[in-house]
Amino acid sequence: MSSKESQVDEQNTESRPTPGEMLRNAREKAGLSQQKMADKIFLKLKNIKDIENDHLDDTMSATFAKGYVRMYAKQLGLDENVVLAEFNRIHTTTKPPAKLQSFSKRVAKQAHDDRWMMVTWVILFLLLAAFVTWWYQQSDIGSVLDNDTTEETQNTVVMPSQQRNMPEVAANAPTEPESSSTEPAISTESASFDTVNQPAAAQANSAETDAPEQDAADSIDTNETAVSDAVTQSQEVAVETLNETYSDVVDLVFTFDEDCWINIEDATGEAIAYGVKAAGRVMPVSGQAPFKVTLGAPEGVSITFDGEAVDISAFQNGRIARFSLPMQD
Repeated sequence: MSSKESQVDEQNTESRPTPGEMLRNAREKAGLSQQKMADKIFLKLKNIKDIENDHLDDTMSATFAKGYVRMYAKQLGLDENVVLAEFNRIHTTTKPPAKLQSFSKRVAKQAHDDRWMMVTWVILFLLLAAFVTWWYQQSDIGSVLDNDTTEETQNTVVMPSQQRNMPEVAANAPTEPESSSTEPAISTESASFDTVNQPAAAQANSAETDAPEQDAADSIDTNETAVSDAVTQSQEVAVETLNETYSDVVDLVFTFDEDCWINIEDATGEAIAYGVKAAGRVMPVSGQAPFKVTLGAPEGVSITFDGEAVDISAFQNGRIARFSLPMQD
């Protein structure tokens, strides 16, 4: 194509009206304002102005824009195809190819994400390690407390027998010197007897002197045996008393006519029953007396202690009852 023909085409193109001009001229001939036109085709005033100025909003799809132009042309009685052809000529442009993301930027972003992921995993690992360490320390503390409690219980059981036996032995210990003092008294009497009976034979005096000494020795042995027997009996009584104090097991039976919350502790401090018990339940328990009993609803509970019924009518006043079994008269 020659340069002259190109110039002619450009002049023809420039002389042809744009779709916006075509629509504006037709609207003005019809005597309609832009606002009235917008009301007729149910568009915003801004859309009418953009169409007449051949402006395509970047936020609007080309398909919607063509629809607006078609309605506008149809409302004014213009040829829709001619107007749309001019619209396509003006607004149809080749879109530039999308820019490819740089490979280096993608690699850098991936490395950045990997670093954050690594930091997250490290934090989670530290939190888990701290929790495990705390749990292990709590377990060790619990074991130490249990061992200390066991040792204190053993010491509490053993020490009373030692304290009871030691004074008895100390009280009986001076008995031996008193018995031993009998020998000088007997010897003095023997000496006086020998002085009065000096004319007697030497063999008779020797026999008479040995006899009291033998009696004194027998008396000392008898006293030592009596002391040993007394100490042994005292130890046996103390052990029996201690066993009775710490080993007596008593049976209790709780009968619930209503739902009731309870807490029962025996003499060792162990909670042998606790929680809410349902109505109609018969609950036997056993432990070392005395017992500490707490009842949330005592009016619905009956108790037998070691086979005998317990009178708790004084506590059945609609309040929480706290008392000990056996009850003190």
